[in-house]
Amino acid sequence: MSSLNRQQSNHLVQHIMGVEQLLTEVDEQGAEEILDELYLLITKLLEQFPQLDQDED
Repeated sequence: MSSLNRQQSNHLVQHIMGVEQLLTEVDEQGAEEILDELYLLITKLLEQFPQLDQDED
C-alpha cells in the first residue's frame, strides 16, 4: 500500500488549510454548505475505495 508523496501531501495540506480558513469566515449556513460538500467528497472516496468503509471494533 502506497502513501501520498511529498507533493500530494503538500497539496492536501494546502486544501485543508483553505477549508479551515473558510470556516473562520462563514456563518452556520455556510458551514452547512461546507459540510455537505465534505460529505460528498467522502462519499466519492468510499465509492472509489469501498474497502475503506470498514467498522473497527
